[in-house]
Amino acid sequence: MNPPRAPRLALAALAAAAALTACGSPGDLMKDSGDDDGGLRTSDLLITKAALPQGWRDSNSQGLDYRTTVCGVDIEPQEPVRATSIRFAKGPLGPFLEQHVRIYDTDAAATDVIAALRDALPGCHGYTTTGTASGSPTATFRVEPLTVAGAPPDSVAWRQTSQGDLPITADVLLVRRGTAAVLLMSYVLRGRPEADVLTSAAAAVPEVD
Repeated sequence: MNPPRAPRLALAALAAAAALTACGSPGDLMKDSGDDDGGLRTSDLLITKAALPQGWRDSNSQGLDYRTTVCGVDIEPQEPVRATSIRFAKGPLGPFLEQHVRIYDTDAAATDVIAALRDALPGCHGYTTTGTASGSPTATFRVEPLTVAGAPPDSVAWRQTSQGDLPITADVLLVRRGTAAVLLMSYVLRGRPEADVLTSAAAAVPEVD
């Protein structure tokens, strides 16, 4: 098992304030998405701003770092073969919508993580995570159950709120698509996420054979 990388999923909302005005292409941080081996590509699973309600624009991606432990569940227990991340925004303080796509050798990685989170979340009220780099901050999150209208059966969702001077609430949905795990995270720097953001995003994630 590879050592955990810095938990960008858990810390993304906290780091967002430092990069609010940056703007990049949705493909800036794409990894191995243009393969020609006939397999599933990350680009097959990306949503576009055209699929979202009016007012969204391309924003800077928060990077490929993804691995962290949520309520005792390692959400990336093995290295993906392909990965990408994109982000959309409505304004400098949000709302923001991130999408992470991780493709694995088999569908077991995504399926097992979703099942483990479904078991863990009902009894979980929070978790603490720390990056692996020297001096990485520790972040603590309060967790509560979340239902996303229209979410596919093979998915799991939760709401997490960072604890500290600037609490930020993020709604998170993890969906399996074939051998891929597709994670959607909706947050805003002030207030709570809009309920319809994940609903629209989940409906926009392409199906795969």
